[in-house]
Amino acid sequence: MHLNYKHYQPTIILFMQKKWTKETVFEESKKYSSRAEFKRNKSGAFRIAYINGWLDEMVWLVHPIAKPIRWTKDAIFKESRKYPIVTEFMNKAVTAYTIAKKNNWLIEMIWLAPSKRKPSGYWKVKENVIKESKKYNSVTEFQRTNSRAFDSAKINGWLDEMDWLLKTNRKPAGYWKNKSNVFEEAHKYSSRTDFCEKCYLAYISAKNNGWLDEMIWLKKSRYREKGYWNNKENVFREARNYKYKSDFHKGAPSAYRYALKNDWFKEMPWFLSKGYEHAQKGHVHMIYVYTDEEGKFAYVGATNDIERRDYEHRTRSDDPIFKHFTKEGRRIPKYKVLIKGLTVIERQREERIQSLYYRDILHYTLLNNINLTGENIGSIGSLAYKWSREKVLREAEKYETPTEFLTKSAGAYDAALKYKMMNKETFPWFYSKRMPPRWWNVKEHVFEESKKYKTWNEFFLKSSAAHFSARKNKLENEMTWLSRDQAPQGYWQNEENVLEESKKYTTRTDFCKGCHAAYDYASKHNLWEKMPWIKTKTKVNGYWTKERVFEEGAKYTTKKDFQKGAPTAYSKATKNKWIEEMTWLVSKVKPMGYWQNKQNVIEEAHKYSSRVEFRWGTPSAYRAAIDNGWIDEMTWLKRPQNYNLKWTRENVFLESHKYMTRGAFKEGCSTAYHVARKNGWLDEMTWLNKKNKK
Repeated sequence: MHLNYKHYQPTIILFMQKKWTKETVFEESKKYSSRAEFKRNKSGAFRIAYINGWLDEMVWLVHPIAKPIRWTKDAIFKESRKYPIVTEFMNKAVTAYTIAKKNNWLIEMIWLAPSKRKPSGYWKVKENVIKESKKYNSVTEFQRTNSRAFDSAKINGWLDEMDWLLKTNRKPAGYWKNKSNVFEEAHKYSSRTDFCEKCYLAYISAKNNGWLDEMIWLKKSRYREKGYWNNKENVFREARNYKYKSDFHKGAPSAYRYALKNDWFKEMPWFLSKGYEHAQKGHVHMIYVYTDEEGKFAYVGATNDIERRDYEHRTRSDDPIFKHFTKEGRRIPKYKVLIKGLTVIERQREERIQSLYYRDILHYTLLNNINLTGENIGSIGSLAYKWSREKVLREAEKYETPTEFLTKSAGAYDAALKYKMMNKETFPWFYSKRMPPRWWNVKEHVFEESKKYKTWNEFFLKSSAAHFSARKNKLENEMTWLSRDQAPQGYWQNEENVLEESKKYTTRTDFCKGCHAAYDYASKHNLWEKMPWIKTKTKVNGYWTKERVFEEGAKYTTKKDFQKGAPTAYSKATKNKWIEEMTWLVSKVKPMGYWQNKQNVIEEAHKYSSRVEFRWGTPSAYRAAIDNGWIDEMTWLKRPQNYNLKWTRENVFLESHKYMTRGAFKEGCSTAYHVARKNGWLDEMTWLNKKNKK
């Protein structure tokens, strides 16, 4: 079949372009308030208006105001008076100098001294070089002070004519091979480093001939024996002397190299970035979270660049998020921003609070290390080492509420959670004033609580639950009675403000803790001489003589108290074995096998009224009592409440009626809750509200 294309006419669709007449252009222009907006949104109409000169008729369009010219003649002349010479004006005010030069105004600036630079060929004239050389006493001084004139004199052979310049006193050949000459020179210095720098040839001769050991007056440089930095403790001890990694690298390059090689920097959270102080002033940080809803895992993090951090989480093979989701064979989900607009200090605090919230309230397993979050938290291993159960109990007694415990001793609080001590039996005083569930969801309750405080920081420290509710429900703007603690920008760059603030403190340590920004300024500008009220506790070198060590040691009754109260004196006493002579110092550490004696255990148990107190008060004795079966003989020790109560269905249901939610039931009586959960009774407890999942 053949088609005859002559019978077919192509169909042409014409798209009529809008024609911009004066009326349509004016009509379109009235939609905008400025010429820039008109041009940006309707460039075609704007172009027609511009070509035809209609823009001047469009009075409703605001014409951009021309920026004032900064560098007027008066402004340039005023700027130039700040500098004594032309060169300095050129280097420090480039734009002003360029305009002045272009307009020939430099001639009028008679207060500017001409450049000190000599014209081309000046030092090729012998008279000029001779005249310059007479300013100096020696060839060395001439060379160091004016190298160009010296080079010219040397090239042209004029140095021999300058008999007023003293020549360098070179020693004759073999001079430093004489031991007496080397020793005579060495007596001019106090350390080997100075000896090496000031007279290298004599030093090398002494070193090669083994004479350095005889020069006992020369202090040795800080030399470490071979393998010293292989010890992790030595590297960490040295690293803690520095605030930044760059300072660590400069101050102890060998230790830095070993830390880098062994990947120990991950365990050194005290290092700050160079922009830390600057970033501390900016509300640029945020808290974010990645969650795995299937396995109930969460990663809570903090950053000031979420895009960069997200990229790292998704691409770095050593990242915990990357590892987790790769292992599970699933894609990494989208992150969720929890809080934005934080300073560095707020970021540290919020990161810990949110981590605890996801771990303890929402019951996620954290992928991030919670021990590396929060303020004043040490390295990874410090928690388990520092906070034993006994120490946690003693620390908790200092505080009235769990919130105060968390904010003032976060490490101990986390250890208490780890040891499962946060309950009514262990810390009954924490729960006596606790508010009922959802108390802080009521606006009036939050307002009533907040009016007890003067500042937001005080509100957070003393009532974090109410503070959290206020922020969550965006009530900050209504709480006008709470003031912000942050000083205005640049406040601590004023010396008077710093001096005024320092009068509140008596020691540098208190000053640093009380107002870190003011302390940094004082330290950077060395203002300590102007602060006679700030006392220093630093002892002079050689202060701890034997008599002073014994005098200090007499203030304590145990070695542990001595070590804690005066660590330097204790170290001296231990190093010189004076500690053995201090017979009045008693050690609290029990000897090996002490708690295997039944009488000792029973005697210790009589100090407590319940098994719980005994367990946390002296865990070693309690463990011995359990292992040896002596605990049953200690009838004066009360058992935990509900110990003998058998959790039958009736008892479980009776107990559950005391609570409003499953979470409260689990927290209030975990044993009954687990029995109910195991037997599937929770679904029948309709009075228990489930937690709303977001």
